[in-house]
Amino acid sequence: MRNYEMMFIINPTVMADGRDALVAKVEETLTKAGATELKTEKWGERKLAYPIEKKTSGFYVLTSFTIDGTNLTEVERKLNITEGLMRYIVVKQK
Repeated sequence: MRNYEMMFIINPTVMADGRDALVAKVEETLTKAGATELKTEKWGERKLAYPIEKKTSGFYVLTSFTIDGTNLTEVERKLNITEGLMRYIVVKQK
């Protein structure tokens, strides 16, 4: 089990209720894959460095968790098909 951090950006057109539901869905995906020690920080809406899907801002969320690295491919597969997510990145913590 290793520690990971994931930053994801939610489409700014998603309303506040939808954002909370989307964050909960990502957390549920992680826990179903065996993630533990889940900690989520909502950074709020910020300007993007470059346009994504013709949007110039997005709602940033940072999540840290512990998971077996072999389960990450399943998590990433599910995140790729999740509506409302513009981008995400998963990095290993030291």
